[in-house]
Amino acid sequence: MGSLYRNGKSYVFSYYENGKQKYKYLDITNTISDTRKKQLKRQLESRYETKSLNKKFSQKLDTIRNEYIDLKTKEVQRQLRSQNTLNGDKQHLRVFCEYVRDKHGRLNIDEVSSKVIESFKNYRFDVDNCNQTTVGNNLRGLQGFFKYCIEQSHLDLSPLVQVKIPQPLKRSSDKIPDKFEFHKIEKYLKDYVVSYLNDKDEFNWIKLISYLQIRTGMRNGEVLLMKWKQNKKTDIGEKHSFSYVYLNPSKTKLTIHFKRNLRLIPIKNDIRDLLIKIQKDTKTKVYVFESISTKTQFDNTSFSRPFKRFLKEINIDNINYTSHTLRHGKITDLLRNDVSISKIGKLVGHKTSRITEDYSHLISSDIEDLLY
Repeated sequence: MGSLYRNGKSYVFSYYENGKQKYKYLDITNTISDTRKKQLKRQLESRYETKSLNKKFSQKLDTIRNEYIDLKTKEVQRQLRSQNTLNGDKQHLRVFCEYVRDKHGRLNIDEVSSKVIESFKNYRFDVDNCNQTTVGNNLRGLQGFFKYCIEQSHLDLSPLVQVKIPQPLKRSSDKIPDKFEFHKIEKYLKDYVVSYLNDKDEFNWIKLISYLQIRTGMRNGEVLLMKWKQNKKTDIGEKHSFSYVYLNPSKTKLTIHFKRNLRLIPIKNDIRDLLIKIQKDTKTKVYVFESISTKTQFDNTSFSRPFKRFLKEINIDNINYTSHTLRHGKITDLLRNDVSISKIGKLVGHKTSRITEDYSHLISSDIEDLLY
């Protein structure tokens, strides 16, 4: 027998599965009558407790994927999970489910074996030419999903258990532009922005996001999260994982809460003029950078390949460069110009000075310029 009760603003259904207590948060915030409560309790008992007794209960992979995303979306609404994390989960599941449909058809969840996961892993390496960081992130992004499948009695064991997840690539000097490349990119982007402000060049979101990274040292994800104004219901608080970035009404200050770290960045006139121009041209309502066609927010994964194409346009072709390249380049450029590690850390949002110090080891080759 389960129990249905109110917890804060939402109702929760509690039941037992294999001797363990489980909880299901319901999307009900209004007070319900005792009659409706009893009726709902019977329905939930039938759905969850019957399911927990039936080990052969299975559904299509896509169906469970949608249920999982709905659950995580509600967690974002209750500020138990960040929007950025949800976007990542959506992307990893989308890539995996599209691969499964193309190669194996519409599988039931219990047909997703370790062999299917291994074939997906090899496909990402061999066909999509992804590096081990990307493939590892894809597989780690599936861990929460398979854990949910086990909790809902769709699976007895995660198929990821027998799959070796690649470790992320360590940051190295070949992922950071040298000072000549960095200044080449910087000059190109500055010239583009001047041309754009004078209506001599068209809006290009890749170049504009790259310019803001070079000017401020912001993470790519922070630029993509940037809103025109604060959402006073969600964009508050510090001691949680929920991330937010917003401008003040006069566009003179940027508030950034990312990786549980809050910082403020003053906006100079040139960036303010650029933001006003972007708002006028795109007419976006919530996020500064949204798809003009779909009116949805861009994410990190949609930035990566266009960014590399942009670099090739200016004859910079390094397969190791990522969406974080310009942030890394900005930090090392400030170090080269003898800006203190503590100031750089405060600007870019490093939690400790040790993180910033790591960059100084990656530009040791610059010492040659002092000697010769």
